[in-house]
Amino acid sequence: MNTLNVEYRKVEALIPYARNPRTHAESQIAKIAASIVEYGWTNPILVDGDNGIIAGHGRLAAARKLGLDQVPVIELAHLTVAQKRALVIADNRLALDAGWDEEMLALELADLSEAGYDLALTGCEDAEIEALLTGDVTDADADADADADAEPDTEEPDAADDVPEAPVVAVSRPGDVWAIGAHRLICGDATDRDVVASLMQGEVSRLCFTSPPYGNQRDYTSGGISDWDGLMRGVFAHLPMAGDGQVLVNLGLIHRDNEVIPYWDAWLSWMRQQGWRRFAWYVWDQGPGMPGDWAGRFAPSFEFVFHFNRESRKPNKIVPCKHAGQESHLRADGSSTAMRGKDGEVGGWTHKGLPTQDTRIPDSVIRVMRHKGKIGQDIDHPAVFPVALPEFVIEAYTDAGDVVFEPFGGSGTTMLAAERTGRICRSVEIAPEYVDVAIKRFQQNHPGVPVTLIATGQSFGQVAAERATTLDAEVMA
Repeated sequence: MNTLNVEYRKVEALIPYARNPRTHAESQIAKIAASIVEYGWTNPILVDGDNGIIAGHGRLAAARKLGLDQVPVIELAHLTVAQKRALVIADNRLALDAGWDEEMLALELADLSEAGYDLALTGCEDAEIEALLTGDVTDADADADADADAEPDTEEPDAADDVPEAPVVAVSRPGDVWAIGAHRLICGDATDRDVVASLMQGEVSRLCFTSPPYGNQRDYTSGGISDWDGLMRGVFAHLPMAGDGQVLVNLGLIHRDNEVIPYWDAWLSWMRQQGWRRFAWYVWDQGPGMPGDWAGRFAPSFEFVFHFNRESRKPNKIVPCKHAGQESHLRADGSSTAMRGKDGEVGGWTHKGLPTQDTRIPDSVIRVMRHKGKIGQDIDHPAVFPVALPEFVIEAYTDAGDVVFEPFGGSGTTMLAAERTGRICRSVEIAPEYVDVAIKRFQQNHPGVPVTLIATGQSFGQVAAERATTLDAEVMA
């Protein structure tokens, strides 16, 4: 075993590896720099005998950002050329196989928050922190922290909200189109017009409901806000919508340097330039927030839903009326409260004498409790939303049999909501492992619904067995 010695070397003397496959977004480099400022150097840069970097390209970039002259290094001159090239990959790749105990992580973050510590210095995104902390609330905690006038949360967890674990090796492959009962799910990029056309087969949708990644979630947005704008424009440039189709997009808040960042501004302006009216802006009330300091802010308990359209469509009346069946304009003594004109006649528009309707249109605050289901390991999208959210929107803006388009399929939440409401979902998901998760999640809720690969007519199980055999043969070769 070789002895390791830490020494300091000039920044300009170090040579990055020209074929380094690992990328570093500016936002990540900024995080590394903040970590160095807060904690000092805890992980020296690894170099070979000629000052070539083996591991630590991000740390070197952060040092340059901070204007440092010297950095700590460990020289690994004993490695062969092949070993150095392999370690460049292994140093980054091995860490990716580790998982998180999210319950423990949430407890640690909650304690740090209570102590007033800046949670951004942990390297976690604001959206991820919020999801972890709010997801850690028990029903008892939520009731205790709710306002005295607020109704306690008595809803049981929805079994459909449970998300299975992602597979180590995905069955699905880019280009696969799966028929899941009446629904279709394609493994592909929603920014690709041909992918969407292959999915839709000439159909148009009455509703697009989606919750895109934001705050650098997953690999979609590793380049920051500019990449996010590019992603959103690419997806929304060719939505397969009917003339009166409604587009509703769920987004949450992001904080940077203790300020709210309106990262959606440029995209909203672009949508208007494309002819989409910024029709409405709703609030998704998620229920009581998570106890904690939250850097001096109130505990978060809401997200936004942006509503776009080119033509209006009246929403369906889906919210039960409290006084359904009762005369709506009677006082306790039986006299009417209906408004009268100057001549003393009661206006017909007041519906005097008619019973209160059973249901009404929703208001602009969507009251749906946040996701309570179990989330499998390796499901790295922090903004998992409950099936009840798209279910609510689908019932409001579509009728039975209508098509719903979902460009960010994720773990299949919108597809489950479509099945529950008798609508048809057309969904795109870029990551093969998430396509598998969506299929398995659908099967665990609707085991009798057939799932087939449209290209071959094979079931998901048959495709999994065939591709596993092929993979084994390739490995043996």
